[in-house]
Amino acid sequence: MAVFVRISLFAAFLCGFFSCADSSRENLPREELFAVGIGKMEDEIDLFQFPEGADVYRTSLYMRDGLFYVGSGASFKVMEFTSYGDLLSMYYNPEENPAPVILRDASSGGERSNRRAYPYAFQSVGEIAVSSGKTLYVEDRLPREREVEDGGLGIKLNKIVLRFEDGEYQGYLGQDGMGGLPFPFIQSLYVLDGDVVCVLCRTPEDWAVFWFSPEGERLAALRISPDSLPALDGEGFFSNLETVIPDYTRRVLYLKVDYYREGKDAATGIKYGIEDSVSRIYRFDAAASGFEGFVDVPQNLRRERGGNFFEMQDVRYGYEFIGVDAEGNFFLKSREEGNVHQLLILAQNGHVLRRRDLGVEDSRLLFSVFRVSQEGILCALLASETGARLVWWRADALLEGL
Repeated sequence: MAVFVRISLFAAFLCGFFSCADSSRENLPREELFAVGIGKMEDEIDLFQFPEGADVYRTSLYMRDGLFYVGSGASFKVMEFTSYGDLLSMYYNPEENPAPVILRDASSGGERSNRRAYPYAFQSVGEIAVSSGKTLYVEDRLPREREVEDGGLGIKLNKIVLRFEDGEYQGYLGQDGMGGLPFPFIQSLYVLDGDVVCVLCRTPEDWAVFWFSPEGERLAALRISPDSLPALDGEGFFSNLETVIPDYTRRVLYLKVDYYREGKDAATGIKYGIEDSVSRIYRFDAAASGFEGFVDVPQNLRRERGGNFFEMQDVRYGYEFIGVDAEGNFFLKSREEGNVHQLLILAQNGHVLRRRDLGVEDSRLLFSVFRVSQEGILCALLASETGARLVWWRADALLEGL
């Protein structure tokens, strides 16, 4: 009897332990939209055309008005899909892709069709964005003979942003506007309210941000250097500017800055890693060229099992700033153990609006691309050895009525 009681109590402890762990986590359901096969056909993506794969050639994702745009650097093309996976259009380099079969090639003439393929000699497809009028913006690279050397930064300027309207090439954006000086490395590309285009670039020394009108006129530009970041109270902290994301309605930038302090043994003076860390999102008013406040990013601290079953330890996971919605809410994502990501949504005042778990099978993926739409929908392209899948999480529904 005594042994039975001990076993029963132990079993009850196990059940209590796991039920408590599960009850504290709410999951946001993932919806599978459609799959994109691996291959050279127009509705496929070529993940393995080059040995370097995702390390060199970028894959980008953009969602607008329920349509999905996938840019594939390895395939030298941009594809437009419905949420059911129907291919509507494709912009492609004909020297790197076979002649389209599903779509009508616009260069061949013939009767008008809503599903067409548009040839263009892409050099290196990068970030993409789409306006309300369906103007397509595609990051590309200039040929080597047209690169510009920036002696001050010691880098080559060779990135441009192509414009397509109804399949027709309409020139490219550079730093000065249409046909201007090439950009440095482009980190991200956005189309904001009023179809204003925002290009965010990185150099070895700073970030450079440009705003353009729908016609391609440069509206504003600024640079953000690490030296301009606000200092954190306390000694020994060093800062890292993780990312910069623009507001959709105002000329305001949101900067996520991570602060770290190295630990040091008091007796030996030997440094042993990160002792403390703090993350903030700063609001930077581009018109006034100054910071106008910040919110603290909460820590994601998990109580998890250690080396043995009964050993518990606190594990801290960092958040990645992945986007804002039209209301200016901040979307952050933290990758955790066990194929789980956590989504955190913060209001402008720092209040936690929602916190949910996301199922993402990282252990089986080659890479993944996440994007937050203006409506607050989180979508992702998940690429594995068998193909890519488009999925979304309706995070916008979590904010209804708030």
